[in-house]
Amino acid sequence: MKKKIFLIIASLGAGGSERVFWLLSQYFNKGDYKVTVVLLDGRQQSFPSNIDGVEFIDLKTVKASKSFFKLFRILQREKPFAVFSTTDHINILTAMVACFLKIPRLICRASNNPHQMKKFYGYKARFYNLFTRLFSLRFDFIVCQSDEMKKSMNSLYGIRKKKLQVIPNPVLYTPVIKKDTSVNGIKRLIIVARLSAEKGVSRLLEIMQDLPENYHLTIAGDGPLMTGLKTETCLRKLENRVTFVGKIKDIPCQIAQHDVLLLSSFTEGFPNVILEALSVGVPVVTFRVGGTDDIIRNGFNGFIVKQDDLLNFKKQIISACAQSWPHESIKADIYSRFALNQIGQAYENLLF
Repeated sequence: MKKKIFLIIASLGAGGSERVFWLLSQYFNKGDYKVTVVLLDGRQQSFPSNIDGVEFIDLKTVKASKSFFKLFRILQREKPFAVFSTTDHINILTAMVACFLKIPRLICRASNNPHQMKKFYGYKARFYNLFTRLFSLRFDFIVCQSDEMKKSMNSLYGIRKKKLQVIPNPVLYTPVIKKDTSVNGIKRLIIVARLSAEKGVSRLLEIMQDLPENYHLTIAGDGPLMTGLKTETCLRKLENRVTFVGKIKDIPCQIAQHDVLLLSSFTEGFPNVILEALSVGVPVVTFRVGGTDDIIRNGFNGFIVKQDDLLNFKKQIISACAQSWPHESIKADIYSRFALNQIGQAYENLLF
């Protein structure tokens, strides 16, 4: 009989956690398992749900605080062998429900470095830290995306190291590859991010103002700071050099049309967008943030810059645009380390 595997996520929106579990649902979709993905809000559809062999259940509750009884009834009825959850509020919800059920394997995935979150979010982070520490006892394993995250969770929450398992995020193979084609000497930069404070996009506008006129930036994504960033772009007289394109599909394909991906975040767990850029051979310039030390090999596939060092970030953008990059080797390297089969197997090993 197939073992029932449940994956609990907020939605199929464009977030990194959602993408990881969407990929894992496809990995577990094989002979030994029956896979079900539970969504709190099925209205957001950045990823397709018409996957043969995978069932999607929409609780239509939107918020974790309203999802307890619906999730409890589903898990009580289905009696899954294993339940995976991700992101702080979903992990807390799942742990609360599991207190009243017998689930052989209960595994959560931490989505951020708690020390970075505590520094950036203040009171909100302290609230989640309190409940994460309390309900972490219910999980058999907690997946950390990097050694840095593992150390942070061990020191801040006091969680035993044996329970903390380091598994990075997976990347899905794409046949696309970056081509060295220049248009009128234009240096094409791109950032793909939710336009919110923790992504630090305003810093890029400040840097863009100091870059030569032939450097153009595409800002892909949506969020609460969209209007403010557009206003700042006008105030800095960057309208002809900065383009807002909103949410995009086929992210690796879109990135491949640019020379360099930029990451300006103050806090990250393990930035999927870097994996997507490297999967098509596009180099990355990023501030040092969660996971980047495990992905970027300075000088080979990009550059890492100390947080808040805007001058050096500008210099590394110029360096990245001035040199030739081994696009095929960059792509091969990232698949050798983060291919879905390899990462999925690491998750599967937690079931035994």
